[in-house]
Amino acid sequence: MEITDVKIYPFDTSGIGGNVKAVAEIVINGVLKIKDIKIVESNRGFFIQMPTRKSKSGEFVPVVEAMDKNLYLHIRRKILDKFKEEISRYDSYLQEF
Repeated sequence: MEITDVKIYPFDTSGIGGNVKAVAEIVINGVLKIKDIKIVESNRGFFIQMPTRKSKSGEFVPVVEAMDKNLYLHIRRKILDKFKEEISRYDSYLQEF
């Protein structure tokens, strides 16, 4: 399995008490797109949360799950590497002003 594209859409919810720093989408093997992967900051660092939906009972349940831990770690690494690259680029842009 190859992740052929990663897009990051940064936004910060800390102003309203949230921990979401961005939303990502990935393309697998050029044929399968997964959207709405959240990048969340915790006191132990960043992690990803796969897409969820609200059930009739009001709880959020996963829409997409990586059934293999190594697959999850691979997806997480690709997304967080791209996130750090985007944040670094944004910080460099701000320093120019």
